[in-house]
This record gives sequence, structure tokens and C-alpha cells, in this order.
Amino acid sequence: MNIGVACTAPSINKTLRAEICVSARIAMKMTLDAVGIQIVPLVPNAELPRPASARTREHVPSGYGVQEQCLPFTAGSALGFLIPSPIRFGHCPPQEVPEGCRAFRSPITQSAGESDWVFYVADNPACRFAGNAYSLTDIPRQGTVLEPGISFFDREDQQDLFKLHLPYIWRTPQNIDTLFLPLLNRTGRGLQVQSGLVETAWYANPVNLILRKATVPVHYRQGEEVAHAVLIPRDLRAPSMEVAASHARLTRDTREALAVWYEQHAQDRSAYKVLARSRHGRVDS
Repeated sequence: MNIGVACTAPSINKTLRAEICVSARIAMKMTLDAVGIQIVPLVPNAELPRPASARTREHVPSGYGVQEQCLPFTAGSALGFLIPSPIRFGHCPPQEVPEGCRAFRSPITQSAGESDWVFYVADNPACRFAGNAYSLTDIPRQGTVLEPGISFFDREDQQDLFKLHLPYIWRTPQNIDTLFLPLLNRTGRGLQVQSGLVETAWYANPVNLILRKATVPVHYRQGEEVAHAVLIPRDLRAPSMEVAASHARLTRDTREALAVWYEQHAQDRSAYKVLARSRHGRVDS
């Protein structure tokens, strides 16, 4: 890991250079001791979460100003894990259902404009998925359990939502929760993932992603990215906030830092990349 660039910027004074070097070394150690998760598959050959990448597209245009040059953008894109669709599924008019797929509707009748549309899924024997259900075996005292692939809410006012079940269980360290949310800086197919914060250190049920139906037909391939997951320390759920007084030292120091930043950015448009303490989310040019 190369941290020298942050320690040699000509526009940074010696004290700040030393601070950056120390922060970078601490960040390196934290990276080595990074918080990890464990995934417990409940079926074979399941599509499992994968670390998110800073790259969100295969081909990057040339020239200054592309989004891949923006470290806050790429660092955000590289947060946490990408969740692939565990099954092939879709929501569309009946005539668009692919051959060989199973079509079905919510048991609650809808009066909306897409009330004649259907959901569909494709069987996948490799992961014990058939008839819109996974067969979970070797569950103590339960034997074989059927876990839906797609399911619905039983309230009429929630028929614009449905559940996509993930056939595995998350395990995070104590006091680390998992925030499930829409794809970060990536384009989905129109389904709106509803954000949810789950205590994955103990929750023993497969997580169900909640999605809002799109107004256009959607067709997802198995393995296609559908949602994002980010780890959240429980202590940071409800942080406090204070507004600094105009006479406070913090205000004076921050205004001075702003003036220095203007000078640094005038000298180098990539000053943020040079000064940033973390190497996370950088895209090599």
C-alpha cells in the first residue's frame, strides 16, 4: 500500500504531513484488522454477496472530470457488499413471461393499472429452487423447510411491495448491524429496494429484501446486482449533532482550513485524492 503521495504534497505544511502519515498508518492497520462478515448458505450453489467495487462501469471515458476521478463517488461505490439476485425472476404482462418460467400473482386482488401483470420465477435444481420455493434441508428439529423465493404482504395497502428472499444467513460481529439499501451509484432495473437495518449478529432467519414494483416490466437474471449492504456500528445509529458557535475555536480553525483548502485546490484539482487519509475506493487511472 503506497501512502507516500499523501506525505509529499508541496502545499501541505510539516505538521499536517506528519498527521496524514500517522492517520494513513492507522488506516493500514485497521484495514488489516477489518471487520468481516460470515455467510451461512442454506442451499448449495447459491448466489452470494460479493464485495462492492469502486468501478461501476466497464469502460471509462477519457479526459478529466469523469466520475471515476471523484474519490467520494468511488469510495461510496466500494462500500460494503453487492447482493446479486438469487433467482431469475420478473414482473410483467403475461405475454412477456419467458418460456419455461412459472407465472403467478399475489393472492390479494389489486385495482392498480398493472393488476393483470404477473410475477415469474425460473426453477433452478442446482440450488434446490423449484415452484417458487427453496428446499432447506438438515434444519435441526425441522427436517426440510420450504423458503419462498418471492412472497407478498397480506395487506391491500402494501400490494405495491413484494419480498425477495435470500437463501443464506448473515453473521456479523457483535454490535455490527447490516443496512440493506438500493444499489449505490449503480443503475437497477426500476425496482425500488426499501432500506432496512438488521441486527445480523443474532438474526437467524434469511433476510428478505423488500422491493417496490416498477411501472415498467422488469426481468432479472440470476446473479444480477439487485441491492447493496453496508455494515453499521450499532453505536452510530443515533449520533448527536451540535452547531458550532461563531466564536468557538472549532469555527475559527475550520474557516482557516477552508482558506487553506481553496489554496490547495487552486494548485491541484486532485488535491482531495492527495490529502485523503484512506486508500479505500480508489480507482487506478
